Amino acid sequence: MDERKISTTVVTAGDRAFAWGALLLVASMRRNGMPHPVVVGTTGWTDDMKAKVLSLGGVTLKELPPSRQCVTCQKPMLMNLDEIGTDWVCWADSDGAFVGDCSEWLVGDDPDEIIIRKYSPPPDDFKPATLDTWRRDVERFCGAALPESRYPTRMNAPFIVVHRKWRTFLERWQRQIGNVLPSDVAIIMKHGSPYFQTDESVLGSLLCFDPAAPKVVDVYKANGSVDRSRYFAHFAYNPKPWQMWNSYSLKWHGVVAPVVDWLVEKGVVKPCDLPLPLKKGWWPLCRAAAPLAPWVWRGIKLKRKVFKA
Repeated sequence: MDERKISTTVVTAGDRAFAWGALLLVASMRRNGMPHPVVVGTTGWTDDMKAKVLSLGGVTLKELPPSRQCVTCQKPMLMNLDEIGTDWVCWADSDGAFVGDCSEWLVGDDPDEIIIRKYSPPPDDFKPATLDTWRRDVERFCGAALPESRYPTRMNAPFIVVHRKWRTFLERWQRQIGNVLPSDVAIIMKHGSPYFQTDESVLGSLLCFDPAAPKVVDVYKANGSVDRSRYFAHFAYNPKPWQMWNSYSLKWHGVVAPVVDWLVEKGVVKPCDLPLPLKKGWWPLCRAAAPLAPWVWRGIKLKRKVFKA
């Protein structure tokens, strides 16, 4: 076995709504011959979903401590667990999947660099005022900040790889999340906020201004820019493929469907256990209804919020 394949632990997390996403993520690894150990942060999962994910082998489930913040705000804590025994750690969002054997992308060429994608060019909503706030907050809570940002843009963090020599930096990232984000923050804050992307924005602020932060890698390879047969596919927008197909996620059907077929073939799941959007017979209807999915999803969320109140 190639040593590079076992030098990294993959970490992900999700609440009950993302349990199927985590299952698809880990299954995509095993289907593509990626034997890396996996740590999954969980909250509210059923015993059945836990058993399904564990059956894929090499998986450790970590029950997340109670928190009013979104699950991803515990990302640095999970990446920094003492029980991770590899030299490198990779964070992969649980609304994503690996295409092909991506083992090469799970380890960096330089331990002093962090693998994360920089937006280029900067998004239209990225304003100079954001950098000003980031600099002030880094200086206030971390004790020092660079006078100018290392990067004129923000980061995109569904996929991160960093060497374990940066554990102190991960601790600082976790503390800064507690310092600058509301205690009940959701996955995304109001547009215009300096920390619009919550934990991702906090990480970006540190990479831009923290004097003791790792350098961001110049070439990000995990998006298929180097090899279109091997990349990390991020489903991004709501609803997710296991919840409802939307116009954006339709392009990922060719990624998701083979993983679902593999899970059924291996006996991890039965066809009758699949969420409706992942059942083959429902694909034509799901595809046709995709343009309506965001509106239906908003209605479902509103109903849940009203009745919960």
